[in-house]
Amino acid sequence: MKQIKYSILIILFLLTVILPLPAAAEESSEGRDIQIQCPFPGIVLEAGENAEFALTLTNNGDASPKKLWVETFGESSDWEYQFLNGETEITRISIPKGSSQDIRFIVKTSSDTPVGEGYVKVHIGNGYCWLYIEISETHAGERGILKLTTVNELGEAIKGATVTVMQGKDTEPVMAIKTSNDGKIRSELPHGEYTLHINKEGYHSALPVAVKVSSGLETDAGNIMLEKMNNAVEISYKTLSITTSIGKNPVFEMKLKNIGRADSTFTLHSKGLPENWYTRFKEAEDSAESMSEIFIYAGEEKTLYLEVIPSYGEETGDYNFTSVVTSQSGDDYDEELDITLRGEYILKVYTDKYRYELGKGDKVTFDVRLKNTGSAGSLTNIKPEISAPEGWKATISPKTIASLEPGESNTISVTLIPPSSIAASEYKISLKVKSDQVETSDDFRVVVKESSIVTILGLLMLVVVGGGVWYAFRKHQRR
Repeated sequence: MKQIKYSILIILFLLTVILPLPAAAEESSEGRDIQIQCPFPGIVLEAGENAEFALTLTNNGDASPKKLWVETFGESSDWEYQFLNGETEITRISIPKGSSQDIRFIVKTSSDTPVGEGYVKVHIGNGYCWLYIEISETHAGERGILKLTTVNELGEAIKGATVTVMQGKDTEPVMAIKTSNDGKIRSELPHGEYTLHINKEGYHSALPVAVKVSSGLETDAGNIMLEKMNNAVEISYKTLSITTSIGKNPVFEMKLKNIGRADSTFTLHSKGLPENWYTRFKEAEDSAESMSEIFIYAGEEKTLYLEVIPSYGEETGDYNFTSVVTSQSGDDYDEELDITLRGEYILKVYTDKYRYELGKGDKVTFDVRLKNTGSAGSLTNIKPEISAPEGWKATISPKTIASLEPGESNTISVTLIPPSSIAASEYKISLKVKSDQVETSDDFRVVVKESSIVTILGLLMLVVVGGGVWYAFRKHQRR
């Protein structure tokens, strides 16, 4: 029984010696060469803030340099520490015997430290001092904010620079973001350490920048300078994708700005084109001339048009190729462009003739052929409509055609009846044909003539009038 009691006492003694409990703060450092005094050894602050302790060191031993170091426990192991003499960081100190020296001890707490008390043991030579930090509020689980600004050699903002954020040995970026017009980024990131890679076409890439993002806090990486290349161009496209109908040539509008230090000539070409496709770079959209290179003064911007000529009879579908601008130094500026060729809805109206004649009281009937000559697909719900002068009667049969497949045609019959009192003349008749996809129209001419009886009566009237005139003339001549 006694043996068990002795064993328990031994274990308790070892625990009190080995475990670094806060109670150790009460142990005395008297009799040691270095005495460390701190008037306020306990501070309350928010996680992520810095604590500053004023330490007074008194040397009772020899004046040999003494090492300064920190013993940490639990959460305090993630904090950062500095010993400062004024604003200068120090790692060792030499104090004449019997003299004292004031220094500053800075503790940078981590923003994800949980609420509670943390403590450290400061060692200088064989002297020590316990210091306590009470965390009143934590930012654990919150995201931090990363800020930076990209500038050139003159301190001017660089917009559109790409900031790629990498972490550890990961090969995939955590994030890639472009700087805004004022050269800045402001983005949220999880708590951690990152490496920033900053680059932009026309500029030499900056050296990698190491940053630490803290939960709930802002980290400003400052101004990152990018140096201009001698020969470089900035290219922007009005659009990177065009949808057009088969038979039409898509045209991409592009702007080239010489952002290098020197006047330069840039070569122009395309690669990865579909078989039998061609491209040509032009200074004007309606120009028939093509160019293979362009000279641009430093700082000057020019607009070009890239016309794409698909092969004859190309099928509908999605296509892509790469536009390439090469600087005098051999740097290629590639941009992948997309083209979608779609079929076109076309509805054609055919008839044997466009001029018809009829007499008063008669009617005219003629056939009109409707054909789907497009390649986009079937035309549905086809409805023809007649527009005729007031008083005319017009009928169409059939009134609706359900659908026409590409290349398919159908015939409708049109009947026109003019009013009985109509004057003999030429009249315009319009035919409009609508479908769910497209509509078209065509015009016809109808000539209305007097009837044959009216013509005969007119002739007889002319004969009677002529005879009367002749008789009167002869009678007058005898007198």
